[in-house]
Amino acid sequence: MIKRLLVAALLPFSACAADDFARQWPLQLSQPDAGAYRVPLDADVYAAVHWRDLRDVRVIDADGKPVASAVYAAATPLGGAVRTAALRWFALPAASAGGDDDLSVVVERDTAGKVVSIRNLVGTAPAAAAADPVWLIDLGDEAGKLHKLLVDWSDTAATLDLGYRLEGSDDLRGWQVLDPQVRLVQLRNQGNALRNNSIRVESGLRYLRLVPLQRSGAPPLQGLRGEFADAVEAGDWQWQELQAAAGGNGKDGYLYRLQGRFPVQRLDVLMPANSAVSWTVSSRDEDRAKGADGEPVWQTLTTGWNAWNLTQAGRQQRSAPLETSGIIDDRQWRLQAEPGAVPAAAPVLRLGYRPGSVVFLAQGKAPYLLVAGSADEGKAQAALEPMLAALRTHNGAQWQPAAASLGAGAQRAGDAAYQQPEAPRDWKNMVLWLVLVLGAAAVAGFAFSLIRSSRAEKSKP
Repeated sequence: MIKRLLVAALLPFSACAADDFARQWPLQLSQPDAGAYRVPLDADVYAAVHWRDLRDVRVIDADGKPVASAVYAAATPLGGAVRTAALRWFALPAASAGGDDDLSVVVERDTAGKVVSIRNLVGTAPAAAAADPVWLIDLGDEAGKLHKLLVDWSDTAATLDLGYRLEGSDDLRGWQVLDPQVRLVQLRNQGNALRNNSIRVESGLRYLRLVPLQRSGAPPLQGLRGEFADAVEAGDWQWQELQAAAGGNGKDGYLYRLQGRFPVQRLDVLMPANSAVSWTVSSRDEDRAKGADGEPVWQTLTTGWNAWNLTQAGRQQRSAPLETSGIIDDRQWRLQAEPGAVPAAAPVLRLGYRPGSVVFLAQGKAPYLLVAGSADEGKAQAALEPMLAALRTHNGAQWQPAAASLGAGAQRAGDAAYQQPEAPRDWKNMVLWLVLVLGAAAVAGFAFSLIRSSRAEKSKP
């Protein structure tokens, strides 16, 4: 009896987990033995996912076991070929880098912010010539693309070990320390040479300056060069076109709902012919902060965005799409027109995105399935990025896993997968108490049996 009760109590541990993904897609591999694959995500996958970070997108094998995978919600530009170009640089007195100085006093810029001259050049005063100068660099339109600074000295045979502080600014007034100490070394000994003339840069600021940490010792500078890695567009833009669900002339504007967690990075509006409107665009979602009325708060994405549509001589011309400041994956959207400029008909809101992808390893049994859509928080994904980074280093920056594609999608668990799972019961604690109770019952039964036996013995003549 006790054995049967214990088996019944342990059944929850051996029961199989319920199918908790809404939809599934078979994966078609371009190469049968590639080991690692990359499959782009399509609109159906984004429409099925529940979590913003796409944690409920997985790859499973033929036995239903998850394989190691990494999900990228949106496509990112690929690194292009590295190019080297000369930089525009200027010399400043070392004193100009100290304190809360205003470099606009000594630096002349044009209306676009381009540095055109320095009024107080190094060497105009004897005191300035005695100290190592500060090197000011104007990256211009190349800001954000620079990966490395290369310093070229006029005397390539000079022995030097110099320290500099790398700083950055967008306005030549407030400066940020990007690297408190970089070392530039040029040493020779018995035919051996040790040389380091490069400085890694991880900043999108336009202006850079190298501030010497020593008073003197630097030879004259021949020039500064930069290594740039231009971004290459990754994938074509896809668009979701939304019809207004409600709204119009009121303060609430036009309301739209996006079915899915799409990584939106561009906005566009289709309006009636020969119209121009300035729009305020907002978004929100159920999991955002809520206001006093209990409704999610609208987050303003842009104001004063002028969209227009002109038809002239049978030719239609439209305003260009608007780039967002980042990825927006909210489901609710709103367009509000400036007063007195409401179009004749509700505009169509177009949301542009570049599809992301899933990289997975061919573990377990083929064929493989991609599954998506679950309210379960799930477990952490395998850390594949270190391996992928090492493969790109070994095989080149353009290396990619073998291609895989999605087959026709099918329903798996459906809407039931979006229900929040019940809190797990503490079966271990329950089983422990059950064992204790059953053990106590067994001891009591044994004691009762002994008592009955003793009474029966006493009652015998």
